[in-house]
Amino acid sequence: MNLLRKGNKELIKDLNRSLVINMVRIQGNISRTDIAKETGLGLSTITNIIDDLIKENLVSEIGTGESHGGRKPVLLKFNGDFGIIVGLKIEKQQVKMCLSNLEGKILHKNQFSYSLTGENQLAAIIIEKLDSFIKQNECVSKIVGIGIATPGLVDQESNEVIYSPILKVDHGDLKPIGRHFDVPLFIDNDANVFALAEKWVGIGREYRNFIGVTVGAGVGSGIVIDNMLFRGDFGGAGELGHITIYQGDRLCYCGQRGCLELYASDTYLVHEAERMVSIGVPTLLESFTPITPECIVMAAQRGDKYAQELLVKQGENLALGIKNMVHLFNPEAVILGGEGLREENFLLKGLQKELAVHFFVKHPRKLQFKISQLGDDVWLIGACALVVSHLFKVPIYK
Repeated sequence: MNLLRKGNKELIKDLNRSLVINMVRIQGNISRTDIAKETGLGLSTITNIIDDLIKENLVSEIGTGESHGGRKPVLLKFNGDFGIIVGLKIEKQQVKMCLSNLEGKILHKNQFSYSLTGENQLAAIIIEKLDSFIKQNECVSKIVGIGIATPGLVDQESNEVIYSPILKVDHGDLKPIGRHFDVPLFIDNDANVFALAEKWVGIGREYRNFIGVTVGAGVGSGIVIDNMLFRGDFGGAGELGHITIYQGDRLCYCGQRGCLELYASDTYLVHEAERMVSIGVPTLLESFTPITPECIVMAAQRGDKYAQELLVKQGENLALGIKNMVHLFNPEAVILGGEGLREENFLLKGLQKELAVHFFVKHPRKLQFKISQLGDDVWLIGACALVVSHLFKVPIYK
């Protein structure tokens, strides 16, 4: 449980420092005078804080700006190369990893495959591979934190994957990774991490309120409200894949029936394609063994109307869940991403058809629907953003 710190001089000093460093970090090319105007803090307070940050090599002076009468202002920039962040994306059969600076610039990346034969092996495997990766790139002393994106239900306080049917992990303890490298470790659900990446360096920078939706092996969402990621009580907010869209229908692994994930994920595509082949539908998919989501996309691109209709239906189903989120949170935008966007045209056709009608459609401020431009790196960038958001968060808790 987080307890609020008492309002004393030390807290005020820490708050002011956090305010200043985040302004320099996020805005960049800003002067001491502009920071004072934006924050309402006295120029002497700003000067003292900036002097300390320059001594610590977190901030540097980069030249002068235009004068509006009087001396030209000295511009400041955050030193993104002060430290290195490790970002990890855990998937069903592989782990992607990267080294990034503090501004989200990926410096090095790699990946490795794995298989688990016993309990709690995942942390040991990651440590071995990551150790070699870090040493290979000669940056051990500059590592300031590790961020991990993983599918499933995550307990951030215990750094534990409570339950992940995609990874087939139950109560997977990843704390040994942080202990081994002696740096802070932060773990979050991959949909939350997706939203963090978009807010940090992606389309999400344009919006105060948006929902990041991911589709692929699962379906998830990360909710940003007033520029802050909303996690709920223990980090479970945004479980879009387990919104019920068909009452009393298929049984989901979570124990419910009719979950969205059963009708909008990769598994849905494969099951429906296999069903079509089994009943003799004249589709190109009958020539593929096994049938994979990539095969379905390939058939659709070759003009197979059944594969095309299947992808459109997936989009329509996904939109049913997204509309529920839109009605609950009234966001400015929905940003879509994930490995499920292998072929956008048909899925988006279904999405846009269904999203054309919702309760807010007559309001002059139209819901914006965007596709992530960050590609597969979005997960690694988001994992690094997870670390940065903790390193520079406002220190109001003990």
